[in-house]
Amino acid sequence: MLSIKLKPFTRVCGPTSGGISDLAAFDPADFNFTQAVDDDSTYSAIALREGATAENGAKMFGISFQEGEAERTWKQSRKGASVRYDHEVKFQANRLSKELTSWLIMMDAASSCAGVGLVIRHNSGEIFVLGERFVNAKEIPRWKVEMADSDGTSGKVFDDFNGGNIVFKGAYTREACVYTGDWSTITDLM
Repeated sequence: MLSIKLKPFTRVCGPTSGGISDLAAFDPADFNFTQAVDDDSTYSAIALREGATAENGAKMFGISFQEGEAERTWKQSRKGASVRYDHEVKFQANRLSKELTSWLIMMDAASSCAGVGLVIRHNSGEIFVLGERFVNAKEIPRWKVEMADSDGTSGKVFDDFNGGNIVFKGAYTREACVYTGDWSTITDLM
């Protein structure tokens, strides 16, 4: 206690189902996340920033994916006192198509510029945020999430997968924060 501040961790005693239930993308410049002063691991609210309007495209955008084929992972590393978390979200987008091509072009452009924000609801109910830029109306250190290392296939035979294996990656100094609001507040922003 004299040199570091610790707190207990209690494991969940119950189901902890894996996988992703819902996924949404957003422009990190459009949204502000509210965080309590004494809790640096959660956000309690999401709102449009001043000047960002839904009419001009400031929205959350739902991402459909092949059921049972979406996953969020992270890997922590440390060099001396420097900490790094490598985050990855991957999912299958079924069917190579004009719509998928257009979406990939848009995500490539966003990844090349400002990056992409992601809101991810796990099957266990928790909602995580990646790539946010504004917290408590202040810009936080840059966290760029981008589409990278994705691939696609038409498959070879009738029952092969036809579509894209989409991957978003980003590195930051911590694990993703949990959004404590309900998923309906995300869909209200779509």
